[in-house]
Amino acid sequence: MPDWRAYMRNHIAPLRRARAEEEDVASELADHLDEYYAALRAQGMPEEEAFARTCARVGNWNELRKEIAAANQEGTMRDRVQQIWVPGLVTLLSSYIFLAFLQWAGARPRISHPGEPSATVFYLPWLFFLPLIGAVSGYLSRRAQGVGWRVYVAASFPSVALGAIFLLLFALAAVVDRQVPLQIKGTALGATTLSWVLLPGIALSIGVALQSLRKTQRAHR
Repeated sequence: MPDWRAYMRNHIAPLRRARAEEEDVASELADHLDEYYAALRAQGMPEEEAFARTCARVGNWNELRKEIAAANQEGTMRDRVQQIWVPGLVTLLSSYIFLAFLQWAGARPRISHPGEPSATVFYLPWLFFLPLIGAVSGYLSRRAQGVGWRVYVAASFPSVALGAIFLLLFALAAVVDRQVPLQIKGTALGATTLSWVLLPGIALSIGVALQSLRKTQRAHR
């Protein structure tokens, strides 16, 4: 009986896939070839002819490699959407909808050094609620087979997005508005980053870590 797994593995190796993915692809395709070969042999076809016809069934190897590569790219994009973008969008909407509700309800932030560019703003009820949002986002990402950094990026997506926006605005301000000293701009950027990027990001990440710890404890019961 030909080793169809080894046969497929040798031909798809140029794709340079991860070892586990390569084994999965080779195994799936080898099963189809094995069934076809067994059916030909059951009909009384000689081994050499059955082997040749089974190999010919694959068709053009270059085309097959292209199809596998395209399927892999499609799967990778789908994974990113389900593991990062969808949970990240949930985090973004839920966190700022809740913040808007707090502002509508009249909640006032704690402000250090009012009127200064280095002032920091703290919406304490919002910060205390963010771990719950982070835990939900982490759960959604892990349910889509997300692991490691993808889970934390999805949960802290609002902070990551705002951090990128603040850096871009700081770079633009440094070029366009040269009347304000760079030190003052940097101080304002640091205070704003602390208020809207670092502290919310930490709060969201705490929720992810707690959700992960709870999942681990359940698994050990």
